[in-house]
Amino acid sequence: MINLEPDEEQTEVGALARSIGEKVLYPAARDAEREGAVPKDVWHTVFETGLAMPVPEEHGGGGVPGPLAQLAAAENLAHGDPGIALAALWNGAAAMLIAEHGTPEQLAGLVRLATDPEARSAVAYHEGFGRGPGEYATEVHVEGDTVRVVGRKVGVAFAAVSDPLVVVGRDQVTGDVRAVLLTSADEGVTVDPSPGALALEAAQVGSVTIDARVPVSALVGGPGADGARLASTLQRLRLQTAAAAVGTAQRAVEYAASYATTRIAFGTPIASFQGVTFPLAEALMRIEAARLELVAATVAILDDPSADHEDAVAQAVGYALSVGAQSTRDSVQTLGGHGFIRDHPVELWYRSAATLSALDSDPARGAFQAAL
Repeated sequence: MINLEPDEEQTEVGALARSIGEKVLYPAARDAEREGAVPKDVWHTVFETGLAMPVPEEHGGGGVPGPLAQLAAAENLAHGDPGIALAALWNGAAAMLIAEHGTPEQLAGLVRLATDPEARSAVAYHEGFGRGPGEYATEVHVEGDTVRVVGRKVGVAFAAVSDPLVVVGRDQVTGDVRAVLLTSADEGVTVDPSPGALALEAAQVGSVTIDARVPVSALVGGPGADGARLASTLQRLRLQTAAAAVGTAQRAVEYAASYATTRIAFGTPIASFQGVTFPLAEALMRIEAARLELVAATVAILDDPSADHEDAVAQAVGYALSVGAQSTRDSVQTLGGHGFIRDHPVELWYRSAATLSALDSDPARGAFQAAL
């Protein structure tokens, strides 16, 4: 049986992330979007907490929160601003992957990521259409002392400047999931930045086309890495991103509900009308359901990291992203015409949630249609 009561670590990490989200990220959201980058002082504040750079203490970091605490951190940072939150979380994803699966030589490189706030890294794992590790089209060919990586990734954070850029795909001989350490500047790596995207400009996302050869030592974990466990870690990254969508939805509904108590129509607050309050109440129920489903999928992975969790994770991620898109849309509609102008942040949250839904959704499960 799953214990749905947050433990002490989850509560403390969630509270810290919520505080930083509201006091640091939220005031900087518009500047980050306008500049296409996280303001330096904001980045340093988030970096110093260690929430978005999960590196063990023995490798220079501040320690690694448990997976459920990481979900709480993602949700509560996004409660402040999803763009800045995901820039930080996606930057730390490479460190998380290397920390859990890297060779001794690769682990030694974590010191730089843990101590240099100017370093940028990313895991290139999105391929669109809700593809999970079992469906990756990116090819990894182990050819003696070299590895060739061929494929295309979308929604890659810091696509133009990542070092390392961890590209994941499938071994064309064994079918196992592989991860390869590259950099954005490597020969055979072509970056297509996406300025003016719908949202999440702070993460400097872009698409990356890869046809590169590197030494076999670039394989995360080496040639004998456990592909099933690597796939489970990648699934947890997807769940963290989905948790950010849940946090965005929660904040949008809270804002819309507060607005409804002050907006007067026909001589009374619009919160007194069922047509206004019912959609928001239903949104809160869906948000809680999505949150619990993400927890359940994470617990299943922790219980058996070598098992195939593709369907459970796809369902949890798809539902959370569709809830994020629908709840933020309901929040925009609560504000009426005011919901579409930049005087209120709900339009930014709606764009962010819709972008996430389009980035990692399976049309067969309906999440993509829910974002339209």
